[in-house]
Parts: sequence; structure tokens; C-alpha cells
Amino acid sequence: MDPRIPPMQALRAFEAVARTGSLTKAAEGLHLTHGAISHQLKGLEEDLGVRLTERAGRGIRLTDEGARFAKRVRVALSEIADA
Repeated sequence: MDPRIPPMQALRAFEAVARTGSLTKAAEGLHLTHGAISHQLKGLEEDLGVRLTERAGRGIRLTDEGARFAKRVRVALSEIADA
């Protein structure tokens, strides 16, 4: 991952994409640009060595690996927020 992108930020970006099914909606929700979200997802996928998302028409969908990872990320982010 790009050392300039905090890993937590990339996880939040991924969770937002997983929840909304859209880079644009995720960007709006996090007050970031579409490009920033895309860059963070790409870096996260490179770090993990697995594709998490794929294009689906004008939107985006999670791969099977992405769906499994999204569930774990949601739980982890929720636990962090509760702490």
C-alpha cells in the first residue's frame, strides 16, 4: 500500500464501497473524491494480493473474497468505534 495512505482510511473506504456498491456514493459519504476512493481500493487490493471488487455495469460489486473481507472489516470497525 502507498505509505501516504493510512491503512485505516483504506479500510473505511473499502467498507463504504461495500456498503453502498458505488465509488461515487462512498466518496460522497467520506467527503473524498472518486479518485481517492479508487486509489485506496487499489492499494488495499495490492497489499492483500486479492481482488476485492469488480465492475458491474456503471457500479461496482464485491468479489467473493471482497464480500467475506467486508463482513470482517465491518465487525472490526464497529468494535473500534465501540472502544
